Amino acid sequence: MDIFEFYADLSKRDELASILTLGAQQHPSGLADSFLEKDIWVTEILHLLFDEGLVGKHAVAFKGGTALSKCWGVIERFSEDIDLSIHWSDLAGEDDEEEAWVQSTSNASQNKKFRKLQENKLEEWSTELVKCLNNRFADYGIKDLRAELEPRTKGEKINVIFPRVTSNSNAYHLDHILLEFGGRNRGRPTVTHKTSCYIAGVEALSAVTFPTASVQALEPAYILWEKLTALHTFSTQEKDPDTHRLARHWYDVDCLLQSQFADPLSTLTAMRDVIKMKKNRWPQKGVDFEDVSQGNLNLVPSIDRLKEIAQDHQAAINGGMFFSEPDSFDSIVARILTVQKAFNLAMVESAES
Repeated sequence: MDIFEFYADLSKRDELASILTLGAQQHPSGLADSFLEKDIWVTEILHLLFDEGLVGKHAVAFKGGTALSKCWGVIERFSEDIDLSIHWSDLAGEDDEEEAWVQSTSNASQNKKFRKLQENKLEEWSTELVKCLNNRFADYGIKDLRAELEPRTKGEKINVIFPRVTSNSNAYHLDHILLEFGGRNRGRPTVTHKTSCYIAGVEALSAVTFPTASVQALEPAYILWEKLTALHTFSTQEKDPDTHRLARHWYDVDCLLQSQFADPLSTLTAMRDVIKMKKNRWPQKGVDFEDVSQGNLNLVPSIDRLKEIAQDHQAAINGGMFFSEPDSFDSIVARILTVQKAFNLAMVESAES
C-alpha cells in the first residue's frame, strides 16, 4: 500500500503512526519518527520537482545539506530544507550567457538592475510553482496539504505544510518543509542521483511503498566551494552573522573534507567559478573573495564570533539533529584549520613558482 493512502484515509492515521513508530524502532541509524515522516514528504517533493518536471525548463540544481545527506550520505545530520539553485541566466531568459554576464556586471548600476530583474523573475516563477504544487497536491486527497509562498522573501522561500502524524517538541526543528530558491547563482553543472526515503530501508515495512526521486544535484566540486566560501564569508564579514542554525556549515565542511568528497586543490576551476559568482552577485562588506585564490582562505572567525557558533553546534546536538553523536566543535575547527593552512600554503607556493 502506498504511504500516502494512509494520509488520505483518516481512519488509517493510527496505522500510519504505527508504521512510523516501527520505522523509528528498527531504523539502523535510530532516526526519530518525526524525522522519518518529514523525510517522506521531502522525497515526494523532490519527485514532483524533478521527476514530474514541476521545476520547468530551467536548469535547477539540488544542493545544500539535504543533498549531501540524501545523495551522497557524507553527513550524518537530518537536513530539513530543500535548497535549490536556478541557473541565473536561465531565470533571466538570456540565451547568450557570456554576453549577459558581461553586460550585467559591467558596472554597479547594471548589476543592481540585473539583480532587481532576477528578484522579479524569481518571484513570478515561485508564485507559479506554488500553484503547480497545490494543483498536484489536490490529487492526493489529503486534507491540510498545501504549499505557500513565504511573505516578504521575494520568491526565495516556499513552505510546504503537511498533516503531521508524529510530534516534535524541540523548537530547533521546523514543523513544515522549507524550499529555498536562489536565482542569482549556478544551477549547473549537475549530476544525476537517485534518492529514497530513510524509512524505506526498514525491512519490516517492505510491503509499504515509499516515494523515490531522481534529482539533478550540483556537481561535488561546486558544492564544496560554495560551502568553503560560505565559511570564508561568515568568518570575515563586518557584521556578525546570525548564529542560529549556522554551526551546521562547519560540520558539513569537516565531513566533506574528511570523506574526500572533493579535494580543494584539485577543484580550482570550481573555486574560480564560485568566487566569480559571489564576488559579483553576493558582495559582503569586509569579504574579499579574491583572498581565497591568493592563499588567504579564512574558514574560522574570531574567538568571540566562534564562541556563539559553538553554542549553536551544541544546540543542534541537544535538538537531535544528528544521526550519531558528532565530534566537539573544537575538534571540527581544529581539522578545518589544518586544511586551511595546507591549502593556503599550496596556493602561495604555486603563485611563487
